[in-house]
Amino acid sequence: MSKEPLCVALLWHMHQPDYGNRQTGEIYLPWTRFHAAKDYYDMGALIEDVPGLRLTLNVVPSLMDQLTTYGSGNARDTYAALTLKNAGDLDAHDKEFLLRSFFQLPHRQMVEPYPRYRELRERRGSADDRGRYPDGLRRFTARDYRDLQVWFNLAWCGSELRRQPEIAALLRKGKGYSEDDKRQLIEIQQSFAGRILPLYRRLMEAGAVEISVSPYYHPILPLLCDIRSAREALSHIRLPEHSFSYPEDARRQVGEARRRYEEVFGKPPRGLWPSEGSISDAVISIADESGFVWLASDEEVLANSLKKAGEAAGQLPAARKFCTYRRQGSGPALFFRDHGLSDLIGFAYAHWSGREAAEDLVRRLRQIHSTLPDDGRRYIVPIVLDGENAWEHYQDDPSEFLRTLYRLLTASPALRTVTFSEFLEMEPSRESLRTVAAGSWIYGNLATWVGHPEKNRAWNHLAAARKVLGAAASKTIGPERVEEAWREMMIAEGSDWFWWYGDDHQTQNAAEFDALFRNHVKNVYRCLGQTSPPDLDLPIKKAAPEVRARYPVHTMTPRIDGRVTNYFEWLCAGFATPEGGESMHRVTRCLEKVFFGYDTRSFYVRIDLTGGQRSPLPQRCSVQLEFVSPKRGLVILDRDEKGVWRCRDASESADALPAAFGAGRILELAIPLDALGILQPQEARFFVTLLNRERELERFPAIGFLSVPVDPWQLDEQEWFV
Repeated sequence: MSKEPLCVALLWHMHQPDYGNRQTGEIYLPWTRFHAAKDYYDMGALIEDVPGLRLTLNVVPSLMDQLTTYGSGNARDTYAALTLKNAGDLDAHDKEFLLRSFFQLPHRQMVEPYPRYRELRERRGSADDRGRYPDGLRRFTARDYRDLQVWFNLAWCGSELRRQPEIAALLRKGKGYSEDDKRQLIEIQQSFAGRILPLYRRLMEAGAVEISVSPYYHPILPLLCDIRSAREALSHIRLPEHSFSYPEDARRQVGEARRRYEEVFGKPPRGLWPSEGSISDAVISIADESGFVWLASDEEVLANSLKKAGEAAGQLPAARKFCTYRRQGSGPALFFRDHGLSDLIGFAYAHWSGREAAEDLVRRLRQIHSTLPDDGRRYIVPIVLDGENAWEHYQDDPSEFLRTLYRLLTASPALRTVTFSEFLEMEPSRESLRTVAAGSWIYGNLATWVGHPEKNRAWNHLAAARKVLGAAASKTIGPERVEEAWREMMIAEGSDWFWWYGDDHQTQNAAEFDALFRNHVKNVYRCLGQTSPPDLDLPIKKAAPEVRARYPVHTMTPRIDGRVTNYFEWLCAGFATPEGGESMHRVTRCLEKVFFGYDTRSFYVRIDLTGGQRSPLPQRCSVQLEFVSPKRGLVILDRDEKGVWRCRDASESADALPAAFGAGRILELAIPLDALGILQPQEARFFVTLLNRERELERFPAIGFLSVPVDPWQLDEQEWFV
């Protein structure tokens, strides 16, 4: 009997969360565009170069949507907008953001090779204790900022993009870039993103790849089905105060992913890579109902499942490890990835030469083949990992490693590359698994997404919003608004927000992820016409942006007429204005400054809006002043198409919040202290929001509240103002 070759199933998982604000259309982080420029197309092109190669690409629908948006030219990417801003027009806030964020990439691989980028990093100097770069602010010229704008984007261009004459010319130029160079670079990157999904479909139709899918917004499905499933692997894990058990949400995430896949690739998917390889009995049942033929997870989940079923644990013999399973002998086939080999590619081989790494992996696969029985069966080694994040740590990108690996695999008589569906057609035998323990590829458990106080707090927010959404009646709200609320809920259920909460992972963008998560949860309430809980405006990650502020220094009584009547009118007031460190950088800003003060009768607020072409207000918009304590109250200032402002109380409580109002060059309000519940010295907390047709354009402060101690009875004795 001739021993069958060992089947090797590579699966590259392509995934980015939704970085956008669906209310404003802005995309706050650039990682989808950058990985599109560097990884996604290149990974497909490398497959095309090796005849006979078979492997699987997994694409998350939230990534499909973003690639389509970029390719259409309709993406409003904040980092791209700041790149395109004329270097001569950058303000202090822009410059601080560029110096802090436009070096956010692995320096050894993506800064050191380029003399001008390396020079800019050295000129920037070191950060001070506030995370700013005073040396850079002092040294950088407009020419330096312009070159930095180019290099941060140019360094993310992968091998395929660098073959384009325009990109090659920018690399040769090296420095002294023009504003036209920046525009050309961004336009090419965005257009390039639109070529990725058509390439994948072409590879699929040619038989080179199978394309599998993940749930739409990459949630941890076992936790959606029942958050208590986290205790199957960790019996003492601390769970959130409010339970979360909505298997119907898991079905929706899986069902809509299947629908979106068919729109893009023209036929239904056969395989499901559940987010982070997270599966459970409930998840397998949902996948079976949805028509999936196979799922994949991790070998540690297999070990936990055998232990849960009372079967032998510990080191599995090769014949039981490198085979296909089925739960209770029916339903979709289950593949369990080789954890060690997958992690070698993801974490170790970046420090090897590409050829040596590829030869080592193939040697290990041949060793596995030698340990398997010669019994006529075909065995399979699944290798599954991210198709983008690992490669930025490889010197000169992963092309040498992957090209060498692919050629060695296809040339070896002892090895055969396959897709997962192809293997199922080749090999009919399936091992039976009585039950599946809920877990993921990370230590075989779910603690990466639940258990830490920050993660649990996020789940509590999600559970509260989900309860409100479940009670919503589409007849009174309208089916479109309810559907929009569901979309926001699905995005908020994604795994990435929970990944960055807690202490296990670090990122410079933690505050952005925190703000994006809470904004999606708030949008659930907003879509349903309800006010979100005040706690959603407080950061979970405790990474609040800096706000330059001063408390009132003397009582004051301004004239409420929409004008600065005289120099002294607001001179004693407190004020707050955005400062560097805000989590979501805005290239343009409409809310410029907020003043506040009081006397023994009223609390006064003045709102200054930026003017001119730099940040024109929408023709019709509204400014909302929302108090969250001591009493909740909402005052809305509406501007009609003629530019006329009107004031209305929109408080939900029975007590109205009457306000005197004046609009002109500035917006001024006077609100009685007793209406705010201020009858003794205490703190007033509020924030300001700018909206266009009920869609949030800007919030001040971006996170949290303005907190103002109010004590008109003692202030003038405490402070002496000249």
